[in-house]
Amino acid sequence: MSEVSGPGGLQERFGTGFEAKDWRATQHLVPKPDAPVRRAVSDAAKWLIRAKAGNHAQECVRARAIMTEARGLVKGIHEGVANGERIDPRSLDPVVEAISASIQRDPTAIPSVTRLKLRHEYTFYHSVAVCGLMVGLARVLRLDEAEMHQIGLAGLLHDIGKARIPNALLNKPGPLDDKEFALIREHTVRGHEILCDAGGVSDLVLDVVLNHHERIDGRGYPARKPGTALSIHARMGAVCDVYDAVTSARSYKAAWSPGEALEWMRGTEGHFDRAVMNAFAKTVGAFPCGSLVRVAGDRLGIVLDAGQGDPLDPPVMVFMDAGSKRALTPLRIDRAGKSIIAVEYAERLAIPDWAATRARILRESTATLRPAA
Repeated sequence: MSEVSGPGGLQERFGTGFEAKDWRATQHLVPKPDAPVRRAVSDAAKWLIRAKAGNHAQECVRARAIMTEARGLVKGIHEGVANGERIDPRSLDPVVEAISASIQRDPTAIPSVTRLKLRHEYTFYHSVAVCGLMVGLARVLRLDEAEMHQIGLAGLLHDIGKARIPNALLNKPGPLDDKEFALIREHTVRGHEILCDAGGVSDLVLDVVLNHHERIDGRGYPARKPGTALSIHARMGAVCDVYDAVTSARSYKAAWSPGEALEWMRGTEGHFDRAVMNAFAKTVGAFPCGSLVRVAGDRLGIVLDAGQGDPLDPPVMVFMDAGSKRALTPLRIDRAGKSIIAVEYAERLAIPDWAATRARILRESTATLRPAA
């Protein structure tokens, strides 16, 4: 009897609001007998693995090429699962190598480029972004090369279980109800099942796929494991997954700036491992967009998006006197790296209307309010 229509099946549990063709959960019930699917990687991606270090703008161009290549392969893997094919995760090895090579040349290029996602293909770009963040975090944590490769592969595959979740649900523009959220939460177990069936997948990858939504306080899913039962790799996956999710625009929410995301994640109790969080902050750059900083002259400013500029020398919009909290006429400093004295925290400084102020400044930052200093 069908898993969809039988007693306790998906239709009974979640209704029939989605088209039958979109219930990808049924596809794996009749796996195709073909050999595992292997997706070819273009010569361009292989060439980028051997590319020499350049400036930040050059690496951003390479990062976009890698992202495009990786997105195609990840999409192919997801489509293979949806069509009942037995996948070969090793086909993603060259992509992990290309992303690792880019991170080694410039740790900030992949994270900055992958923030620009097409909403309707979020799942695929998100997997590429999490791969880059996982590799960067592994480097900061000084994991060995073999472990680093498996960490990157785990990032690419961490959401593979969503290939068995309806597209209409993944892209739903409004909030999920309890039944819909319960179905979404099944993606961790389904992903683990898919990779166990594929064979040849390391325990590290399986661990991250299954446990990247667990929490340190034991309130995560699928098994509500306490922090003591979570590996360093699962803790890394939790941080990287949430960071990319909240800094991405979705059909139901606007993107947060990296600075907003880090501030919220650091202030959240019980979700993330503190040591991993501190290491992760180094992964995304010293001055991520949206960060509050103190600059020369005892003034406060907000870091703007550096674009293809040097992330260590970003533009900053000065807006307040640090001592008196007196509002200043906004002043954009285009290369503020040498002027930045410290990263600050709005809560400690008790800045009034901070969230609204930051959102307004970031929104208006594309306009030139005064000549650059």
